[in-house]
Amino acid sequence: MVAPELCARDTAAVFGRLRPRDAEAVAARPGTIRAHSYEGGWYNNATFVFPVVASVGALIAWLVVGGTELLGISIFFLVVAGVMLPLVGLTWQRTPTVIVLGAEEIEALHQGEPRGALAWRDVSAVRRVETMGNVRWYVVGGDEEHLTLEGEIADLASLLAEARRLAGLPAADGSG
Repeated sequence: MVAPELCARDTAAVFGRLRPRDAEAVAARPGTIRAHSYEGGWYNNATFVFPVVASVGALIAWLVVGGTELLGISIFFLVVAGVMLPLVGLTWQRTPTVIVLGAEEIEALHQGEPRGALAWRDVSAVRRVETMGNVRWYVVGGDEEHLTLEGEIADLASLLAEARRLAGLPAADGSG
C-alpha cells in the first residue's frame, strides 16, 4: 500500500501514483476528496502477455535446441500477440486510470478524460462481482448503471469504505 500524498490543491488524499494527465485532472476538480490510481497498465492483459512470453520462450528454446518447429511456434505466438494488440488497446481505453471521489459524485477517468460518473444521491449499492477468479466491484446507480472498480486500484478497501460512507450506505460486513 502506498502512503497517501497530497495533490496540487492540497485538499485531496491521493492513493497510488497518478499519471501526469490524471494528476492535472484531479487538481482541476473542485470538491475532490480523494483519488485512487489504477496500478496496472495496458500490458498487464493476459491475452497479450501470454503469447509474448510463449513466443520468447519458444525463441529461446529454438536458439538452444535448433528445432524449426520451435521457431514456427515462436512466430505463431508473436502473430497472436500482434492480433491481440488492438483488442488490448480498445479495452485499455475503457479502463479507468484513476477513481475520483468528490463531494457530489464518484468519477472514473482514463488519463484525465471522463469515462463515467455517478452522483452519490443515485448510488444504491457497492457490489462485489467475481468472474473466473477476477474480483471487481460495481458502484451501482439508478437503472443498474454502474462504475467498475478493478482489483488493481490503489488502496481499494479504503476507497470502497469511503464510497459507502459518501453514498450513505451501511459499512461492509466481513464478506465485502
